Amino acid sequence: MAVLTISRQFGAGGRTLAEKVSEQIGYKVAHEEVIEKLAEKAKVSADVVKAFEDEGRGLIRRASSLLTPQRFIDHVLDPKRNYMDGDTYVDLLHKIIPEVADEGNIIILGRGAQFVLKARLDTYHVLLVASREHRIRFMQEKYELSEGKAREVVDKQSKRREKLMRLFRHGDYDEPTRYDMTLNMSKISMDSSVDLVVDLVNSDAKGKKAA
Repeated sequence: MAVLTISRQFGAGGRTLAEKVSEQIGYKVAHEEVIEKLAEKAKVSADVVKAFEDEGRGLIRRASSLLTPQRFIDHVLDPKRNYMDGDTYVDLLHKIIPEVADEGNIIILGRGAQFVLKARLDTYHVLLVASREHRIRFMQEKYELSEGKAREVVDKQSKRREKLMRLFRHGDYDEPTRYDMTLNMSKISMDSSVDLVVDLVNSDAKGKKAA
């Protein structure tokens, strides 16, 4: 009943890795499920959550720093607000991700799960990195984009990821020591990466299985 989190630089192939590992070990990939739970608990539409994540609305100006404590609480509890901000986003992830992890045999893709579940013994954390040029080529091949479009998407989404990760206030979010395995996808094939991750999840060498 282990849990696997996959964090990745945009274009390093995290979603592809998650899908391939899922096929081999029969784990479910939690991606849209997290968005749906976020939307439900925040009383907003899934589109609001996606817009927040994709466009960075409210990432820099955190609501709690702009409102008095009572006004902030009133704002959060307003059923008509239909908004998402950095404080709400992170607080809800700390509630939702452990619930998702409790299902077991699951892969959680992104959304700071490596921070939320850092003390959980049955969880393995994997980070995918790659050179910018490799990530551009990956996007070109995977999604049939022109080089210019792939470059634009990688640069935009890399900035988006940086802003999202800053919300967790954990410093260098790509520091290798935060993870059980770091894969440089510029140097290793996707198939080899899948094999390594499957071996990691199937191994109790580190004694991370829950007692």
